[in-house]
Amino acid sequence: MNVTNPTILFVPGSFAPPTIYAATIAHMRNLGFPSVALELPSTVKRMPLAPATMLDDASVITRAVETILSQGKEVVVVSHSYGGTPMSQALVGLDVKRMIYVTAIAPKVGQNQVQALGAEVLPMEEVGGYMHLDAVAFAANTCNDLPWELAYEATLNFAHHSASSFLQPVTQVAYADGKIPVSYVVTEKDLVVPVAAQRGFIKVIEEASGRNVSVVSLESSHCPNWSIPERLGDVIVAETQKEDEW
Repeated sequence: MNVTNPTILFVPGSFAPPTIYAATIAHMRNLGFPSVALELPSTVKRMPLAPATMLDDASVITRAVETILSQGKEVVVVSHSYGGTPMSQALVGLDVKRMIYVTAIAPKVGQNQVQALGAEVLPMEEVGGYMHLDAVAFAANTCNDLPWELAYEATLNFAHHSASSFLQPVTQVAYADGKIPVSYVVTEKDLVVPVAAQRGFIKVIEEASGRNVSVVSLESSHCPNWSIPERLGDVIVAETQKEDEW
């Protein structure tokens, strides 16, 4: 492994355990890029602790990045879906090589996850502080570019997610000062975060930073980590190797 390559840190989406990125991570490691996915507190039932907040997730991201940087390594942070919200919050003031949003949310300061997506209520019922996902109903939306039986097996990984993390607004966003280069991977077949919303987030980032976002389009559903895991890894590597064009 080429230790001079930056470490790729994945920030999972809502409901998502780090294991769902295993195929992409294995491919990237084979290409010589140290890679790992975080476990977000909002995806874990921590009783008797209260459900984790978005800021709890952001704290994990910040501490992980600081740990990697303290070892003298470069780091690229890749967020997927909900992961864009705590990533945006977490990276302010950190010397990150690049931020990559994969069909990820880029909220404005003061917005929470729900507001950034243009909704008014949580996307599903809250029970005991957590949202619970029905894999039978949701599989066709999550992985609409896979056969339903494979999509169902994949979606079974999405058990529950802290409702409060969707409702806590960001207080700062790392993309705003224009210091960290930003890439955005648009998933053109996405039924969870529509393409129009993804393009809207790109515009939000560009207007706030005054810089262009490097945009890559994939013919994929919301989860390219399942349908085209190696292709996703190749895109991340290519974006990581780009010089700072800003």
